[in-house]
Amino acid sequence: MKSSVTKWIVAVVAIFIIVVVIISSSYSSSTNTIKVGVIAPLTGQYGSLGESFKNAITLAVGDDKRIQVIFEDSKFDAKTGLSAFQKLTSVDHIDLAIIEDSPTLDAVTPMVHESKIPVILIFEASEHTKDSIFQMIPYSYPVFTDLGLLSSQRYKRIALVYSGSTNVLSIDAEFFKQGIASTSMLVNETRVPSGTDFRSEVTKILASNPDAVTNIFALADGIKFIKELNAQKGKKKISLICDVNTEFALADYIKAVGTSTFEGCISTNLPNLTSSSFKQLYFDKYGSNPLIGADWGFDAMTIVRSLVGVTKDQWTEKIQAASFNGVSGPVKFDESGTRLAASERHIFKNGQFIKLEE
Repeated sequence: MKSSVTKWIVAVVAIFIIVVVIISSSYSSSTNTIKVGVIAPLTGQYGSLGESFKNAITLAVGDDKRIQVIFEDSKFDAKTGLSAFQKLTSVDHIDLAIIEDSPTLDAVTPMVHESKIPVILIFEASEHTKDSIFQMIPYSYPVFTDLGLLSSQRYKRIALVYSGSTNVLSIDAEFFKQGIASTSMLVNETRVPSGTDFRSEVTKILASNPDAVTNIFALADGIKFIKELNAQKGKKKISLICDVNTEFALADYIKAVGTSTFEGCISTNLPNLTSSSFKQLYFDKYGSNPLIGADWGFDAMTIVRSLVGVTKDQWTEKIQAASFNGVSGPVKFDESGTRLAASERHIFKNGQFIKLEE
């Protein structure tokens, strides 16, 4: 009798342990709380954009205790961003990452593919494949094809100048070429390594006698290029072709080289669909207007909040199926996890870019 009772007790204890393990496992893979690692250029040449992005993320989280956010500074530097990602995954053990800048994503992509950790990228990715990386900016490369087309409608001799510092900028240049009506219009194509003083490059560019020159650079190199171009061209009339990257950092460009350099500069950019309610909410909280990318960050956190209570093995599918009207406009991804494309033509007049009426 005693033996059968003992067996019964052992069986009950075993069942109890199994139930506890199942529940514990369920909680470990479920998402009642989510630890999010956010990597952004909080200092350096894009520090103002990174700080605005951080503010938007903080605003989106509010007092929601289900979301824990850990911020890391990439300084818009691939190596720094890689170190930040390694720290977030191996030390902080994040569940999901939000990355603002493209150089960081380029550096961490192999690790992301290996770990399959969901990543929401804010700006453009070099590759667009079906994986656990999702891009919040609408597919922006076609913006450069439209810029090439617009440029060939206005100028006969175009110098394509771009940075080789990141894959994204090189791809931007390739899409620009696709829009040029005739390859004979490209009188010069120069891929410049990051950090150069641009003296010899500008000399060769001017020797090709262009009507207009592109500025497909990150901020620091773009400022150096424009300064050297202005110094060498003298009174020679050469138009500057701006782009989405120029517009993103316009305030810093104007501070460095003034407004006259950009007067009449054509550009293409994504349509500004940022909601007025978000702008007001941001201004009320921080006393300033949100910069480019802030609204995408807010919507990225909206997606993260939708994952609370969903098991981790369903996250990628859940994000892929996301479809809502965010503060940055409609949010919907294609099969590769890239937000659908859009383009709008701009021209610089009286200190700002405005929509080009044709």
